[in-house]
Amino acid sequence: MAVCATWTRARVTRYGVTKDVDLAVIACLWWGSLHRTPIRVVPVRDLDETRPCTLALASTHLTTSAEHLVARYASRWSIEQSIKDGKNLLGAGDAQNRPPAAVERTTPLGLANLTILVLWYDHAGHPAADLNSRRQEAPWYRHKRHVSIEDMITAFRRTRTTSDTAAQGTSALLGENTPTSQATAA
Repeated sequence: MAVCATWTRARVTRYGVTKDVDLAVIACLWWGSLHRTPIRVVPVRDLDETRPCTLALASTHLTTSAEHLVARYASRWSIEQSIKDGKNLLGAGDAQNRPPAAVERTTPLGLANLTILVLWYDHAGHPAADLNSRRQEAPWYRHKRHVSIEDMITAFRRTRTTSDTAAQGTSALLGENTPTSQATAA
């Protein structure tokens, strides 16, 4: 579709940056999913891109401008990524309960856990060290510039493991709360 499309140059704001891109608007039907519902496909091509299309958006909004659809998609990306991370990495939405009230509480709590993780990392994380560590473990991520939710989970687990181990070792050295010290005291 992108190869045969009629492209126009447009100025769009995506991810906090305003720049020129090439856009096309193609009216069609997405038969498999929406049957007879008309949609518009908006292929987007960055000016420095060699591929025929950088991104293709599909929308049932037939009157919204292509520029607005691209901007709206970009503004929702962080929300969609957060939901995906909450589900895939933290299990939000995987509750085994079925009563409506339980489902309505469980998923928001799972997403709240994601917020707590990000706040914890902002307070106690080490982004530069974690990025360097990730680049060493996965050399194909040399272009990585930001810490991901998965990196934050790894840092949290590492901190919890080392903190728990250090606390247990300190308690053992001091003779506190160990099975042997409790048996001796009795």
